[in-house]
Amino acid sequence: MNFLMERALFVVAPQDSGKSTTLRSLFLDRRLGTAGVPTPSSEQRRLPQVYSLSNDRRLYLRLTSPHEYEESLDQFVEKTKGIMDSGRWCFAAPLQPDAFNKMPDVMESVEAFIAAFDPERIRIAFLSPNRHGQLLSDFLPERDLSQELLAIDRVEVLRIDARQRNKNGLLLADFFDFT
Repeated sequence: MNFLMERALFVVAPQDSGKSTTLRSLFLDRRLGTAGVPTPSSEQRRLPQVYSLSNDRRLYLRLTSPHEYEESLDQFVEKTKGIMDSGRWCFAAPLQPDAFNKMPDVMESVEAFIAAFDPERIRIAFLSPNRHGQLLSDFLPERDLSQELLAIDRVEVLRIDARQRNKNGLLLADFFDFT
């Protein structure tokens, strides 16, 4: 069976803004096997990386950004390829808006992800306001990240209010609902 990247979701905000918490809220969706209860951050490292969305479709869920793991763009792509084998795949991960450590900014990261995996759809979910109340316009005030990303074919952009924990998981999980 060949490899097919169907959908990719990136939750984007600066460091310590609630990206991992927002991604863990995906577990409000019972399909991920936690009876609709998000896992606490203390258990984040023990969570599996791969979840079955259906008999032939899997989700690779990454809860730490490549920026924080000090991965380069090539390392991020290769690590992702190493997790996903043949079949239908979806992907969810956090990214930071600006270049940090060895990773480039969100624009370059998304463009490289498209070049490497050719996903059918990509959704960028900006945490705006993030858990600290910071808005997207505060992330990189000299740039209009939404407009830049919308110029890329297959990319969708949304902003979600992340000031309360575990409130947006089903909104994000619906992106991976193929029924």
